[in-house]
Amino acid sequence: VLSSFLDADGAIKAFPVQEKKLQVLLQYVLKAFEPDLRYSEKQVNEILSRYNEDTAFLRRSLVEYKLMDRQGGGGDYWVKQS
Repeated sequence: VLSSFLDADGAIKAFPVQEKKLQVLLQYVLKAFEPDLRYSEKQVNEILSRYNEDTAFLRRSLVEYKLMDRQGGGGDYWVKQS
């Protein structure tokens, strides 16, 4: 799945329409975050920008699929413990 949506540098060149494929892509991106750290929205965007310029979509998707959690009101983000 990853090879279909990543370029040679590991950046996302397209987002899959299928939900299961998107989840695989999000798991790949999630590896860039340390499980025990909290990140500001700015820090999250900086990390996500390495993968794709649409950081808002990636950030929302990580929260929507419960891979990351966030503090309300523009607070911190963190990897959700499973």
